[in-house]
Amino acid sequence: MVSLPGKFCERMKVLLGEDGFNKYLGSFKEKPVVAIRVNTSKTDLQKWKEICPFDTEEIPWCQNGFIIKNADKTEVSKHPYYFAGLYYIQEPSAMLPASVLPVEQGDKVLDLCAAPGGKAVEIAARLNGTGLLVANDISISRTAALAKNLQVSGASNILITAETPERLAVHFKEYFDKILLDVPCSGEGMFCRKPGMVNNWLEKGPLYYVRIQKDILIKAYSMLKPGGSLVYSTCTFSVEENEGMIQWFIDTYKDMEICEIPFKEGFSPGRPDMLSYGSRELKKCTRIFPHISKGEGHFATLLKKEERKEAREEEIQTGNIYIAKSRNNNKITANKNNNNKNLSKDNCNWQEEIKEFVPGSYLESYCLVRHKNTVQLIPKETAGVKLLRVVQNGLIAGETKKHFEPSCQLALSALSGSYKNRLDIPLSDINVIKYLKGETININAAYKGMVLVTVDGFPLGWGKADGQGRLKNKYNAGWRML
Repeated sequence: MVSLPGKFCERMKVLLGEDGFNKYLGSFKEKPVVAIRVNTSKTDLQKWKEICPFDTEEIPWCQNGFIIKNADKTEVSKHPYYFAGLYYIQEPSAMLPASVLPVEQGDKVLDLCAAPGGKAVEIAARLNGTGLLVANDISISRTAALAKNLQVSGASNILITAETPERLAVHFKEYFDKILLDVPCSGEGMFCRKPGMVNNWLEKGPLYYVRIQKDILIKAYSMLKPGGSLVYSTCTFSVEENEGMIQWFIDTYKDMEICEIPFKEGFSPGRPDMLSYGSRELKKCTRIFPHISKGEGHFATLLKKEERKEAREEEIQTGNIYIAKSRNNNKITANKNNNNKNLSKDNCNWQEEIKEFVPGSYLESYCLVRHKNTVQLIPKETAGVKLLRVVQNGLIAGETKKHFEPSCQLALSALSGSYKNRLDIPLSDINVIKYLKGETININAAYKGMVLVTVDGFPLGWGKADGQGRLKNKYNAGWRML
């Protein structure tokens, strides 16, 4: 049993009542839940239910979320379908924020505090190759996991950055249709899974995070289009960081309103009664408690910015990105689309060779850029972005050596869908595991050249057949099954 701070317990008793608090303490004895969220950009839910290898239970607030019964996390994370990007492992209550953000195809979406990527992967799936997802985390080290998870998911219409909210706000003034803010918080909902968070709570407490959250909300407001939607969420129970923060926000920005989140089993409403001046609108906020539902604990609010018809005179449009005017010309962050501007001349005819792996219709939607030996497919929307700490812009298509060699990321994306030279390995075949471990496998001698390796039709990566029955493994060395 986790040793909980006395001050925290007193606060929870006020929030939950004596009986509710005792039930909350009882939840610490429960075994942690393993859950997944299906990547609907790779398979629809009907197909998934037909091929799902686990015994599952639906999560009420996430239509593509499932609790895994009678299986541990290791078993779920070692399954070939996981390596194919068919699902993402995520704690049930953490699925709430992305589930309530009303993402539509074609939207420009910002996930401001995105690492390790669970929310961003879901947003990318719902965009399904349209619009743009900017996934940001202030920590450059944390963006490594964010980038990998988006790559495995097959996302290509992405810009991954490691910036402060202040820097992003300069570059993307009133630019985004939707913004997701799963902000840094005191983490009270994670005390059961991560007991070390208790020491962090004792050291800093909720009020430490209130200042950070206000700053993030201010910057996010400036990046949200009139008529756009924003989800604010935390994994804490603190009223100061939840209802108190939303009350401050709607008092400060009169053009922001709280929207109703459809009630689902396991939800609890917001608590305006916990504030001395709480608006009744705060009841539209949603809470998840671990003693009421199968989840650790979360808070989420959906807000909308009022439409505004007047022109934004303080902005100019360059290419497809709206940017703020600045006295310093170096602040300009986007240039007109420079498709194929950075192509290098050498003996490798990779500009033609890439067409074997990516249909020309897809290439028309991206800027094809090579830096050193790496070829990228960059969304035209972000082709001229400058002065940002960019981790990844678009999709890493491959490398140019003597010939163009496609990347594992390209294999997992929808762009490889028309590639003909495929080796499909059934899930029951031991060669699937051998391939994911980086081993050479024996195949039909009729195969020759680059081969797209799939499991039950879902891409995993590439191999190179020698025409004599052997497939040299080209699976990403950093992603191999250990």
